[in-house]
Amino acid sequence: MIPRWERVAWSRKSAMFASLSVAMYLLGLVLRNQQLVTVAVVLLSFLTWAALRTAHGDVASTGRRIEEAKLDEGVQLQSIVAMRKTSTSRVFEDGEIDVTLRIQNNSNTAKVLELRDRVPEVMRIKKGANYVLMEIGPKRETLISYTIETPLRGFYSIGPVCIRVQDELGLFHNEKEVQLYDDFLVFPKMEDIKDAMIKSRVPKIFTGAVNIRNPGEGSNFYNLREYLPGDPMRKINWQATARQDGKMMVNEFERDAVSDVIIIVDSRAVSETGPVSRNSLVYSTRAAASLTQHFLSRRDSVGVVVYGDEIVSVDRDTGKKQLYVILTKLAGAMAKGNTPLKIVTNRIMPHIHRGSPIIILSPLEDDPTIVDAVRDLRARSFEVTVLSPSSLEFEFDARRIDRTGYEVLKTERDILMTELRGLGAYVMDWEPDMLLFTALAGARGF
Repeated sequence: MIPRWERVAWSRKSAMFASLSVAMYLLGLVLRNQQLVTVAVVLLSFLTWAALRTAHGDVASTGRRIEEAKLDEGVQLQSIVAMRKTSTSRVFEDGEIDVTLRIQNNSNTAKVLELRDRVPEVMRIKKGANYVLMEIGPKRETLISYTIETPLRGFYSIGPVCIRVQDELGLFHNEKEVQLYDDFLVFPKMEDIKDAMIKSRVPKIFTGAVNIRNPGEGSNFYNLREYLPGDPMRKINWQATARQDGKMMVNEFERDAVSDVIIIVDSRAVSETGPVSRNSLVYSTRAAASLTQHFLSRRDSVGVVVYGDEIVSVDRDTGKKQLYVILTKLAGAMAKGNTPLKIVTNRIMPHIHRGSPIIILSPLEDDPTIVDAVRDLRARSFEVTVLSPSSLEFEFDARRIDRTGYEVLKTERDILMTELRGLGAYVMDWEPDMLLFTALAGARGF
């Protein structure tokens, strides 16, 4: 894209001169004073010449969009070079990005610049400023530094750079946009979960022997315990037995297996009900990110399904790479559409092992298929946990519904949750500001 002069703008000085000229011209006509009319015409002619000179003085310019801007790269203008460097292209919610903008004046004259580096509206300037008014000398450069805070997940861009250059007389200035962009990604922030208390009843054997920190048949030592009838003699630890005065002790090993865990995130339009930074989708993506990190650190195999206007899935896998793949999908989740949960469960059930834990993160609203979907999962021996960030709480906190409406909708929601619990699912009404671990403990009945 080519940077261009958006328009020639009047300064306060030129506006004052124009007003004075028009007033003098009218006054000269009224008084029939030839001298006032002549002075007014001269001033208006001078302003017209200055405007034409400013409009055509720096029109030719070239540029291009930069995907990954560095300090040694930039968008070239006829007399100004703009370059930007960011500290990172990936950050978590409530993280910070340091931005350095370099402006060079390659002309032989000093310029007065009014500069604004556009940042996304949801971002906050924590330190420094993205707007400056400065004078830059000929063949000189200056650095502008600021720090932005990233409160909300998603894909964002910094740019373009808006520059306003004043002419030598201070009468007019040109406004220009330099199409210089830096893209960055904000991941959902994660909560440290010590124990999610969710384990598969049917762990699967994984090629390559991945340890899951549970006792069983394996190769890595886990702990010692007392001998029980039926334990094979090869497991007896004779040295430990001797230290226990004859009490027989046996070795236990970590079981070489891995569980499948499926996390389903509701990103339908209803999930965005509430303030932009406090709604079901925000809390659901944070919970999904936290659970993913926990299960992958436990060496489970994790898959994620996000459904709204379409169904987006990440196949089950393990490792650090899988974490970043899932975080990227969660960062891009948009609240759109109204796909029923039953369509999602019907699609994924043939592809996952029976007994695998399934975690559903949903506000449980505007979907008549929720009960049928959970019933089908339970009928096929899947362990279902439902964490429901309540849109009612967000709406009530924002004072968008009154107390009476809140109580009625809350009663309907409690009836739905009771019905889901009757099907054998673990269900928790996740209130705002409740820690995820606390919500999980409540859902599991601890």
